[in-house]
Amino acid sequence: DREPDKLEVGEFELTRSIGQVKKNGEVIALTGKEFELAWNLFTNLSRILTREYLLRNVWNVASNIHTRTVDTHISRVRSKLGLRPEDGWTLSSVYHHGYRLEKLDS
Repeated sequence: DREPDKLEVGEFELTRSIGQVKKNGEVIALTGKEFELAWNLFTNLSRILTREYLLRNVWNVASNIHTRTVDTHISRVRSKLGLRPEDGWTLSSVYHHGYRLEKLDS
């Protein structure tokens, strides 16, 4: 019961084995952590992912640390991948809960 290696969501194609994201066929350069963050967001589309979940799954750290790392990486992923309402996406912070990536209906 392995996790899939490839994921296609809208104009995005993520390949986990090589840590690559393509948008409309064009490769977008992401760091390893940014890729893992994007993978977690895209595989949990429309679900709220808590900071704790992201820290555990992307950074492998205990959830009780206070860090801006998640916020910083979220904003980098948002800008590198163009996850904005005008592009049909929202990557929003859910106050006191975490983050949610949603595809907007065009």
